[in-house]
Amino acid sequence: MFNIVFKGNYVSDDQLIKRGSIPKEAVEFGIIPNLQGEFGRGFLILMPVLAAMVAATFLKVKDLDYHLTMGLDVIVSFVLTIVSVYLLTFVHEIIHALFYPADAVKEIWKSKEQGAYFVYCEKEISKERFIIMCLAPMFILGIIPFIIWLILPNYIPMPYNLAISITFWLMTIVAMGDVANVYHVIKEVPKGAKVFNYGLLRSFYIN
Repeated sequence: MFNIVFKGNYVSDDQLIKRGSIPKEAVEFGIIPNLQGEFGRGFLILMPVLAAMVAATFLKVKDLDYHLTMGLDVIVSFVLTIVSVYLLTFVHEIIHALFYPADAVKEIWKSKEQGAYFVYCEKEISKERFIIMCLAPMFILGIIPFIIWLILPNYIPMPYNLAISITFWLMTIVAMGDVANVYHVIKEVPKGAKVFNYGLLRSFYIN
């Protein structure tokens, strides 16, 4: 129905690329000489958002009547955080896929080198849609549920309050690569252009 195909381990771009060739008029953007550097760029852009989330969390929980001790509830909350982040990281990629056109084939791969899943689709989409596709998981799994959580701490037992908020922090942080992509799109891609992927780390636009 959604044309989402779950693949195995990514080894090389030969597994991904379906296009016979790149159109002559296509322009490459967001060239990534160092993937870790791009993650760092995205993290720096997100720093004000993360700082605000951390500050809001501690302002919300500081007056709650609870003292953290290494008991069963702390261990359970820690395990739940790890499991939730692992599962939501996969959901993150499904959300990316859902924001591509329904008729396009979206492949979800696992990269051992990055230790994470990624979605791959060569369908040409508008600059605006590409930006929304990149940022949707961060808002749906991180920022929006965190804002909703801000009204709930008095109704959730500690330390689960912290576990929930930390999960939303982490689901925002894992979007740092997406934020770096958006940085390049906003900076380099002209209005009205169509954007497409060509391999894991190469993106192009066509006017």
